[in-house]
Amino acid sequence: MSSPDLATGGSSLIPEDYLPYLSYLPDLQHLVNLLMTFTPMFSYGTTCLGIYRRQTSMGFSIDICGTMMIASILRIAYYTCAPFEITLLRQSMVMILIQSVLLYTSLKYRGDEYDPSKLMELPPLAHEVKDVSRRSRGLSCVGHEKYDAIGGVVRYVACLVWEWIKWVGDVVVTVVKAGMRLFDVYYRRPLLFWQWRDPMTYWKFLAGFAGVVVVLTAWFYTNESYANAIGVSGLFIEALLPLPQILMLNRLQSIENFKLVLLLSWLGGDCTKLSYLLFGTSNISLIFILAGFFQMSLDIYIAFQFITLKYYYDHWWRDSNSDSAPSVDDIVGKMLIHGDDTYELSNMSRESYEKNTTMDLSSRSNSSQSSYMETV
Repeated sequence: MSSPDLATGGSSLIPEDYLPYLSYLPDLQHLVNLLMTFTPMFSYGTTCLGIYRRQTSMGFSIDICGTMMIASILRIAYYTCAPFEITLLRQSMVMILIQSVLLYTSLKYRGDEYDPSKLMELPPLAHEVKDVSRRSRGLSCVGHEKYDAIGGVVRYVACLVWEWIKWVGDVVVTVVKAGMRLFDVYYRRPLLFWQWRDPMTYWKFLAGFAGVVVVLTAWFYTNESYANAIGVSGLFIEALLPLPQILMLNRLQSIENFKLVLLLSWLGGDCTKLSYLLFGTSNISLIFILAGFFQMSLDIYIAFQFITLKYYYDHWWRDSNSDSAPSVDDIVGKMLIHGDDTYELSNMSRESYEKNTTMDLSSRSNSSQSSYMETV
């Protein structure tokens, strides 16, 4: 649109003398791209500043730093194989920069008393699955003394099918809980991954991981399967970003050191990202959008935790019958459909496992839990 068109008949809303200056104003698309690029600076920069002012990283999960840096490295590698919107590439570079600063600050103010050897060992998944199978052998389908011909057989088969469906559901819940325990700071991960005591180990791992990704990408950058693998892996890892913070808030049952501005920046970042993916660009894959919605759903759950812990603690969180810290089983029971039945099943499984093993898990759990709480 030219300036004479705007000023036709002398009816322009903008004086003709000012029209040439409009060309110097930034384009709206450029402003959105700029906002997307530097959003991590604000959202995580405020967190870094808060840790520095409090002189403690208590209440903040450093798993967030590892998650975002690994995901950003994979996204940059994916760009070299299958170029996407360059704004997301710039955002990944900025993310690595701010997460490096945040990780350094968090480790510096973590506290000298931190000792990962005091964390609770992960319960053996094989024993939990076997215990579920032991209690799901169709026992509710036996004991019927009368089966009248075809009708009885049909009812018996239907009962067995239903018991099988319930067994599959219980196994899925058990596996999900085992996977989520890897994100829970209460448990000791294999090889103490991202729970190391020496801060230098974190930087060595990140440097080694980046080096391996660079070598593999240089070798397979023309391989479509490799590009898809690192692309999906990066999205999946980033989508799981809120899980460590969810489990930490569930464990501590306190928002004392979790700032509202961080939560709002996460939700705002989700809205900005989804708006950008849906309306701001056309060169984007559907998997980016799905991963964005999944991550936003987890951030919404953190918002639910924040509100209930702050305003409705007695109704949602206080348990007068429990003296121990809540476990990951609690939150899985709340997030999945099984609800209280899942938690009850977990307790039954734990009791059965303790009875059928020679190791006294109960005493070791209490001892490790006490050590963990002293560390925190």
